[in-house]
Amino acid sequence: MASVTVLLSAMGLSDTSILKKLKITGPSILIDQCDEEGREREENCLFVKTKERGLSKSRNMALREAALSGAEYCIFCDNDVQYEDDYENTIESAFRRNPDSDILVFFIERPERHEPVLKKEGSLDRLHSMKIFSPEIAFRLSSLKRAGLRMDELFGAGAKYGMGEENIFLFDAFRKGLKITYVPIKIAATLENESTWFKGYDREFFRNRGAGYYRMSKWMYPLLCLQFALRKRSLYRGSMGFGAALSAMAAGKREYLSEKRYFMVGDCYSGTGPANATSALLSAMPLNTLSLKHRGKILRALEIMRKIRMCDGVIFSGHSRQNILGMKQAKSAGVPSVYIMHGAVEYENGINRVPDERMAADERQMMELADLILAVSPTFEQWLKDNYPQYAGKIGHLTNGVDWSGFYVNHKKEEKSGPISVLSVGGGMPRKRIIKICEAIEQLREKEGLDIRLDIAGDRGADSEEIDSYAFVADHGLIGTVEMRALYAFSRIYIQNSVFETFGLAPVEALLSGCDIIISKECGVRELFKDMEETDIINDTDDISEIGQKISYVLENGNNQRLLESLDREGTGWEKRAAELCRILEDLKR
Repeated sequence: MASVTVLLSAMGLSDTSILKKLKITGPSILIDQCDEEGREREENCLFVKTKERGLSKSRNMALREAALSGAEYCIFCDNDVQYEDDYENTIESAFRRNPDSDILVFFIERPERHEPVLKKEGSLDRLHSMKIFSPEIAFRLSSLKRAGLRMDELFGAGAKYGMGEENIFLFDAFRKGLKITYVPIKIAATLENESTWFKGYDREFFRNRGAGYYRMSKWMYPLLCLQFALRKRSLYRGSMGFGAALSAMAAGKREYLSEKRYFMVGDCYSGTGPANATSALLSAMPLNTLSLKHRGKILRALEIMRKIRMCDGVIFSGHSRQNILGMKQAKSAGVPSVYIMHGAVEYENGINRVPDERMAADERQMMELADLILAVSPTFEQWLKDNYPQYAGKIGHLTNGVDWSGFYVNHKKEEKSGPISVLSVGGGMPRKRIIKICEAIEQLREKEGLDIRLDIAGDRGADSEEIDSYAFVADHGLIGTVEMRALYAFSRIYIQNSVFETFGLAPVEALLSGCDIIISKECGVRELFKDMEETDIINDTDDISEIGQKISYVLENGNNQRLLESLDREGTGWEKRAAELCRILEDLKR
């Protein structure tokens, strides 16, 4: 039976004794907003201390930790919610009864509500969702991950707008097509506790309410404001008038509309490395970030022109001819533009023996037009400065992040009978130098009698025919995420022998899936590791003797656990990269 992970956000705790007070008996993740950083596991609880502030921010942190732990069902929790004895079984049973539901909302008794919102189990609508508070919300974590759903960090206790985060969360879930079911079963009750955010029906309260209503639905905003001002009139009439309440809510809307808003232009859907990086970065950006919705060239061009006028900065991620149009539009509108370079098209096409002068000319024009060029690693940044000195003054870097929630660390590989499986990604592209891995493995098979199989994933290229001539090679071609993860799980060693690799996330994905890894010194991803040794790195990508020696050594000694421990999980997440990009854009605007 799956267990329910409680995601508890609190402040200033000295230990985990609060779990007993709240009668939390199952697995939990406790995020403590305090003046230190740290993490420790105590029995069934992951206790995380953070200096970050804001309820929604801490809940998003808990969501990331839950994804890393492989949790299936989760529920939000506050420090004044005391659970019923059978809460885990109640929640699990309800999910089994509702296999198509992504989110279940339960009943928690509190001073202002002694009865469930609905009497019968069934779909929750938008109107009734406004009566829900966050600890009543349980969900399948996989559904949130699939939809890219998280808390808006501008809203909630400790944020700029101190309320409404759960209503926004549910409205976002409706917009993303998630199925929400109300279950009128009591799972907890609140303890007597002074509110940390409600200070009365003053102007700030109505300002926050107005911003929240507009964030929930710009179409329903006028009606939501009007009904609230009418319903609550008896509660606030002693402190302010009806017109003043509406005016304060309108001011909240205007203030929310003035918040910094950025526009991400780039492929988020094709499944290529740059597209996956763009998608991951976008998913970590503030929730008011604009993105492309259309794929057709004409509609996309019109969308770019319209949204550039609506934003405070535009990010062009990856190579696209349409970027040129957007960059020119940004200059005309006085909007700063950033060009994230995931690769050097002109140079890489030359290495891969598929030169394309038009693509090269487009790349040079994008570098000329962009206000700032960001390489995806410090190594690539220096390469760009050396090879394009005319742009050196506006070249920096934003190192690619790691989606830690996408893979579960498993450094204990089961011994398998049959050939030793080595894996590499890059197909037949000459710059990946997979042909040299083939030659090194052939030598190991002949001289040392090692039964090694080489699995390859990636598109066809100039080296494909020669690579496929080796009997021990299994060429899988272009494959999807599920198939790729299966290959990672099956393989003993992952090798990235690229002669030029601006970043290269595959080695990290392989490492998180339990593989030992060997990478060339040309891989930008190498900078994520604090403890790489000479035996982990290929210095000469054409030296089959060196490659063979590194394979033999790693087969004997391994490096997975050592390299895993050298990765900075907090510092390499996409959330950090998104925050860094927002700071860069803010500085660029000045």
